Amino acid sequence: MSIKKEKSMAASRNAIARLSLAMLTAAFLITAWAVKAPAAPAQGKTTPAQAQMPAQGKKSQVDVNSADAKALETLPGIGPVLAQRIIEGRPYKTLADLERVKGLSKTRLDAIKDAVTFGPATTLAKETSKKEPPAKSTATAESKAPPPTLATPQQTGPKKDKPASSTSTGRASNRLAPGQKLNINKATAEELDRLPGIGPAKSKAIIDYRNQNGDFKTIEDIQKVKGIKAGGFAKLTDCIKVTD
Repeated sequence: MSIKKEKSMAASRNAIARLSLAMLTAAFLITAWAVKAPAAPAQGKTTPAQAQMPAQGKKSQVDVNSADAKALETLPGIGPVLAQRIIEGRPYKTLADLERVKGLSKTRLDAIKDAVTFGPATTLAKETSKKEPPAKSTATAESKAPPPTLATPQQTGPKKDKPASSTSTGRASNRLAPGQKLNINKATAEELDRLPGIGPAKSKAIIDYRNQNGDFKTIEDIQKVKGIKAGGFAKLTDCIKVTD
């Protein structure tokens, strides 16, 4: 009987121990839950600071029309070179305007489209348009200025024979002396221009013919030059020769 009692008492002690262990475990879990429970509602609630987060996110967008190079470099895929090119190409009104920046591919534009704004573009455009009229008026004034300049090339240009031919006095001063004959195989363009009825165009034609066909054999051969007819040759017969 004593052995049975001892076994019964041992079973009771074990049951009590297990119950105590279960109660301690339950108490520990309840305490842990109580500690964490206040934090859970706090996480579910939106604090004023958290409510302002979206607005702050929007403010963090970079204005491509006013940001400096360092701010532009914070955009995805934008380095110092692209940042400088964006600054040089301002102003921009839309994302499509950024396509004209060299090196900004479609992939990079897609990456920055939600991170950029174009606020001051309109203001910059207005300021630019206000500055344009003075430039136009300056260009207009300059376009009206040149009459004296246009006259200068005619007086100092390479075609000196035109002013001489425009007046009978100047042309007469270049005529050959009475009885003087000009060797048409050796004469320069200026010398040929002194012949009666021969101007710059015919002087050039004579030299071109001479270069292409060789020396004139007779004075009559000059009629083979384009522009010199029988009537013109009649004026030249006493003024030209083919040998010295």
